[in-house]
Order: sequence, then C-alpha cells, then structure tokens
Amino acid sequence: MWSMPKKNEKIAVIGGGIAGVCTAALLSLKGFQVHLYERSNRLGGCSGSFRRNGYEFNIGATTIAGLKEGFPVQKILSKIQTKQKIVNQEPSIIVLTPKGLIKRSSSLEETIEEIQRVFPNKGNEKFWRKVYSTTHDILMFEYYNNLSSMKECLKSFFSLKELIIKHGYSFLTPAQEGLKKYFQYLDNDYYDFMESHVKIVAQSTIREVNFLTLLLSLGYPFTGIGYPVDGMDNFINELAKNFSYHLNTEVTSISTKNNGYLIKGVFGEEFYNRVILALPFLENFSIIEDIKLKKYLERYQILKSDQSAIVLYGVIKNFSPEGKFYLKVLKKPLLFTDSKYLFCSFNNFFNGKENLTILTASCHTKISKWKDLIPEIYNIKKITLGEMIKEQITEAFGINKTQIIDSFIATPETFYKYLRRRSVGGIPITRKNAFWKIPSNFTPFKGFYLVGDSSFCYQGWIGVSIGVRNLVENFHEKI
Repeated sequence: MWSMPKKNEKIAVIGGGIAGVCTAALLSLKGFQVHLYERSNRLGGCSGSFRRNGYEFNIGATTIAGLKEGFPVQKILSKIQTKQKIVNQEPSIIVLTPKGLIKRSSSLEETIEEIQRVFPNKGNEKFWRKVYSTTHDILMFEYYNNLSSMKECLKSFFSLKELIIKHGYSFLTPAQEGLKKYFQYLDNDYYDFMESHVKIVAQSTIREVNFLTLLLSLGYPFTGIGYPVDGMDNFINELAKNFSYHLNTEVTSISTKNNGYLIKGVFGEEFYNRVILALPFLENFSIIEDIKLKKYLERYQILKSDQSAIVLYGVIKNFSPEGKFYLKVLKKPLLFTDSKYLFCSFNNFFNGKENLTILTASCHTKISKWKDLIPEIYNIKKITLGEMIKEQITEAFGINKTQIIDSFIATPETFYKYLRRRSVGGIPITRKNAFWKIPSNFTPFKGFYLVGDSSFCYQGWIGVSIGVRNLVENFHEKI
C-alpha cells in the first residue's frame, strides 16, 4: 500500500482548463503545495475567453451546467466559495425547431408541457419523467473510479452496484431501441431535437449511444444552467485565487526521477512528488519521456476523436435577445460541418458608447475537413461557412447582416494554434467508448494522475467535475 500524501509534497498540475483549475483549487484547500502550469496567457482552456478588436469573447459556449444543489459542479463551487456571482438561467435553453420554439427549463412539469405543445405524443410524460429521474440518479452519485489495478477495478465496479441494478437496462440498450419502449412513432423533427442534445453533450449521435447516454443528454438542462455575471475570465481567475499558477509557461517534458517527476519547460526544470496531467493528453502525450508511462498513454490513442467544432464569433448592435442560450435545430447540416444544429450564446458588452451583444455560435465539424488544407482552400471554406452561419443567425433572430458589425470564425486549426488541441469535445460518449475503456483519473504509476475531458468522466462542466471530485475526494486511495 502507498502511504497518505504528505502535505509538504509538491504537486504539479499541467494544464489550466477547468479541470486543472478546479483540481488545483480543491487540493490547495486540502493543504497541498500546488503549482499549475498553463502554456497560454489565460486560464480556462476551452471555457476561457479572449479579447479581439476591443471586444471580449468566450472561446466556447458560456453555459455552466450542474449548478443545482447536489450536482457535481455545485459541490465543487460550494467548497471553493468564489465571490463571483453566477446567475441560474431560466429557461435554461431556448430550442428553435422547425415545428416551433421550446423553452427548456430545470422544471420537469414545465418541460413536459413545452415538449407536448410542440411535439404532441402520448409517450412524452412517461419518457421525460424517466429522463429527469435518471439525470438526478446518475449525475448526483458519488463515484469511485480507479482502474489502476485489478483490486481497484473490482472496488470501482462494486461501488456502482446501486446504479447497475437500477439503470443497467438503459446502459445495455441501444438508444434507438430504448426509444421504442416509450414511443410508437417519433416525428423526424422530434428525433432531430433529441439528437441535437446528444451531439452537444455526448459528442455523438443517437445511433451510436446507449439509452442511458440519450437520457442524460436530454437531462442536461435539468441540472441547472447558468453563467457568471462578470464574465467567464473573471470567474475562472477567482477559482484560482488560492494556489500558485504560471501563465505563458509551457511544459515540454515530463520524466520520472527519484520517486517523483521532473518537469521541464521555458522555466528550466522543477522536481515534483506528484503530477496531475490536466491537458488533452491524447494530442499531447509526446511530452512524456518515461517509456512505460508513454506506452500506457499511447494505448488510449484509439479513443482519439475526429470531432471538433466550428465557432462563429460576432458583435451585434441594436439587439436584445429574450434568452441567453439558444439551440437552433436545422433541417440539414451546414456545408463543411457535421451536425444539424447551431448552439448560440449571447453576452452583453458595453464599449463605452453603446450596449452591444456578443455572439458565440458553434456546431460540430470533423478535424479531417480542415487539416492540411492549402491556405487558399482553407480561407474559402472559412468565409463560405461564416456567411452561412450568419444567414442562419439573421433568419432565426430577425436581424439583418448590417447589425453584425464584427465577426470571425474559428476552426479546429484555430483551436490547435491557441489551445494545442483540435478535438475540443474530448472523448465521445458512445457504446464503443464505455467508461471502463477510458483512462481513469488514477494510473498504475505512483504519483501520476489524469483529469479532464480525455479521462473519466468525459467532457463538459459536469463530466469534468465528476472526474475532478473522483480524484480529489479519493486522493489518498492508492494501489
């Protein structure tokens, strides 16, 4: 058995996204000496922000899910106790479908009423009650996931006994088969409405996931969705107030040394007793020099996804949307993309003269559609897709293009340039990528851990928070 970590041990967290920041913050509160290294000039990763032309944009969607009492994000934030105010948004998301507008809220009864109004079906009430109860059971559960040894695997498996008994059928059943239990017939637009949720939450399609993943994807708004009033950048910096972090500090090498780890970078070299890799290691495992550790990480390369995102950033004048978060379901995918939806978030911005609205509009694409293109083709595709997205925005919200006074588009290549990752959704949650096939937060290597959307428990604020809590709450559990 390994001993309990000593408080004077130095811990390095590599990566300043939400996984790294939350992990470092919680371990710091436990009394550990934590140093976080981030290669860019800001914390937050895909949840961070940036400035351009005098405006501040969020890199991705600004939603923070899991804010209701008992969900993992709320549990983490209650411990860190940030002073930044977070507003719970109601309705959580406004969904624009070809059949009509649906206001998704955290209320089950209101959701059933809205769904029945737009997609009348006698199976709705029973189905959405199943979505609601499953979401609470699964996402409020206290997980123990440690696959570092056979003993810990068995312990992890038996810790899930309650969930396996109650939700085993949903886990083993393909989503399309599970739907047949509740619906004799599904309207195509209703199916697309459901699939848009699966694409956003699971980075997958109904055809590829099990029934449990479908239920959890649809239950996302039930967890409580909100946003930080003073912006994502200030919010994440507040989370990092109690530990030491280093920006513009890329770690280029991690090797084992004297029962610990030697990390190297522009800062020189530093020895740490423990290292927590909180970056997308499936695209960055080359920084690992230890042969055994590198081979361990290489085995998960099969999980590397071709999924990524296209994001249109814009500044709109004379526009005040009813809600903050919108999901527009399309009849067919836009050119060069891979999904029939646009997720839009809006933020207010005052430039000193007038109130403006900052737009972030995203949809899925494949990395292979953008990688290794000659500049001329790459730019043509960007311009063409940007105009198509703006047309969808103007049509959906009744504005004209002249109101969009600034706009630009980010592709997987943009994300790689600034974030060192092309796949911005982590590991897709499919039947093939079951939870025991993805890396655990605990590895077989003493003092080396993984956290973030390339390990347990997948992506998004909720998934990452489950993984963070699994690591921090069980930090003393070793082989």
